[in-house]
Amino acid sequence: MKKKLKVMQIIPNLALGGAEIMVENLSYALDNEGVDVKIVSLYTYSSPITERLKKCNIHVYFLGKRKGFDIRILWQLFKLFYKEKPDVIHSHLYATTYSIPAAILAGISIRVHTIHSIANKEINSFKRKIYKFFYKYCKVIPVAISSKVKDTFYEEYKLPKISVPLIYNGINLARCETKHYGPNPPNIINIVHVASFKEAKNHSGLIDSFKIVHKSNPSTTLTLIGTGPLEEKIKEKVRDLELENSVIFLGAMDNVFPFLKEADIFVLPSLWEGMPMTLIEAMGTGLPIVATNVGGIPDMIEDKFSGLLVDVNIEEIAQAILDLSYNYELRKEIGHNAKSQVERFSAKIMAVNYLNLYLANDNKKDSR
Repeated sequence: MKKKLKVMQIIPNLALGGAEIMVENLSYALDNEGVDVKIVSLYTYSSPITERLKKCNIHVYFLGKRKGFDIRILWQLFKLFYKEKPDVIHSHLYATTYSIPAAILAGISIRVHTIHSIANKEINSFKRKIYKFFYKYCKVIPVAISSKVKDTFYEEYKLPKISVPLIYNGINLARCETKHYGPNPPNIINIVHVASFKEAKNHSGLIDSFKIVHKSNPSTTLTLIGTGPLEEKIKEKVRDLELENSVIFLGAMDNVFPFLKEADIFVLPSLWEGMPMTLIEAMGTGLPIVATNVGGIPDMIEDKFSGLLVDVNIEEIAQAILDLSYNYELRKEIGHNAKSQVERFSAKIMAVNYLNLYLANDNKKDSR
């Protein structure tokens, strides 16, 4: 009887973010495919994700990392790898800085790293030098989550001989709650945005766009779901623009689908992206989408069919929102089209693609 493939995913923590949710979704789907999957969180961090993983019997190791570079983590990972003997180390974000040296020392030959954003924004310039060494000399397999991410890998690292597989992120589509479109348009238009309050997500630009929308159509509201370092700054901006009665801050939400289902328009005005999980969730709900034409978003959204793609421009974002808010039939059509295209981004398809990658390299290892 063939042994189960053992995969260890390594990530800094399991907060409610896109990469972390991708790791969670991939773990469940790999487990369903018969893979023995475990997760290592560098930081000891409890969240709704860790609680869900526990309920589903996906084991998470917490290493208690300290701030800054923590040499102890290399030793802890080495001991863990040596004890567990995984076939595959699959790392995310800056956890690769620790996991690859430990994997080499422990003799783990299949080393995968998912690139979660465009290459020049994923990590700082010093770490990019380290990663380039890993890709070039340590047989680390970089996986891109969108065509743009793949292109930026070659632009940034100048490694034309390195093969970069493209595997889209995926979610459990069964969790999506489909939006119901009644015979009559709603009186109040609720725009929703789901993202961490970080520079890339462009909350400041969104508020400026919403100011234009609200002036044209005062019956609009904007709901912001998420937390992050820029949250207080954005709240201050909302007060300065006298939009407190129309902008709602909900904080981080374990389950966003009930809020997506009740919204009228989903907006994602990012400055840069890898492949946003929240966009898949909005598509799965059947929401009409306004998004900036950056990163992996054009891989997901077909302009004027399953969403409206715009440049990173305050006026363009506002106009696209207004075009949808004044046209109920267009909202319904684009929402239904988005729903029809979301099957490409299922967690099962993502897991099968990663599993095929693992097995292809496992077979290479066995044939040596």
